[in-house]
Amino acid sequence: MAAPLRRDTLPENYSYGVCEDGRVFFIDDETRTTSWLHPCTDEPVNSGHMIRSDLPTGWEEGFTKEGASFFIE
Repeated sequence: MAAPLRRDTLPENYSYGVCEDGRVFFIDDETRTTSWLHPCTDEPVNSGHMIRSDLPTGWEEGFTKEGASFFIE
């Protein structure tokens, strides 16, 4: 299971983006390269949120640290 995203642990020259499936990618703003792995931990990260096609428009599914599902409008 991927670790939760902690914004305070990113190096100064990094930013991140989130795909529709909740996966987080990291952007090295100096080299303009991307990676699925956190630049400090070398681990994949999941945002805990996911956009599902079977939900009404504007709704997302999220997950707690324990793995319980919840929905967000």
